[in-house]
Amino acid sequence: MKVYLFMGSHLREIRACMDHLAAFEEASPLQIRVPEGLDWPARGSESIEQIEYNPENSLMVLDPDGDQTVFILLDPGKSPIDQLEHLAEQLGNCLIEPVKIITCVDCSAAEKSPQLRTWLEACIYYSDIVLLGNRSDASKPFVRDYQKGFERLCYPCLFGFLKGEGRPDIGLEILAPDTRRISQLFDIGEELPEVAPGTIIESSCDLDLEEQEKDPYRSPADEETPPPTIPNISKWIVK
Repeated sequence: MKVYLFMGSHLREIRACMDHLAAFEEASPLQIRVPEGLDWPARGSESIEQIEYNPENSLMVLDPDGDQTVFILLDPGKSPIDQLEHLAEQLGNCLIEPVKIITCVDCSAAEKSPQLRTWLEACIYYSDIVLLGNRSDASKPFVRDYQKGFERLCYPCLFGFLKGEGRPDIGLEILAPDTRRISQLFDIGEELPEVAPGTIIESSCDLDLEEQEKDPYRSPADEETPPPTIPNISKWIVK
């Protein structure tokens, strides 16, 4: 079972992006899950199953050993953080980690709207792949500086472009089974073995003792600093 999550406000480009990626996944059944009431066009292909789900409380029952590929679209009209937390719980119950979390950026709208940029920053924090789309009306300096801003912050996500009506230029990299995200929200790690009290752990010990992530959107750095507010970007949704 391979699961991919998609976030973004330009739904037409995301649909086209999914169509292009589906061509790489012809060998396995494809299912697309979209939020209820989003007015997402029905699929005409018999090889692609489309399901509507409630992004706030739907129960995800998926077989981790199945041969299916599942694309899940998050609702841009609702908080991405709440939806990601719910999906992390549901997928974790199925012992599934997303292969990739993908954010599609409407560059033209992002250049005009600080609120949309704030919303996108939250999405990108949890993403492996960022696809810069709808660039025809955006200035080249904005697109260049937008990408470089995340690179300066050492974000591990891979940047690419949506060309034409939504063709990703890094399709194979999107489908590759390697994570590049900062967030540990979807990580399904093995529990550390119990160590008897008083045991000295040598430096050569093979235990994974990585520092726990401090998620700026889910756990404030201190009690006096609440997580940043994620704005509603419904006015920027392109259907």
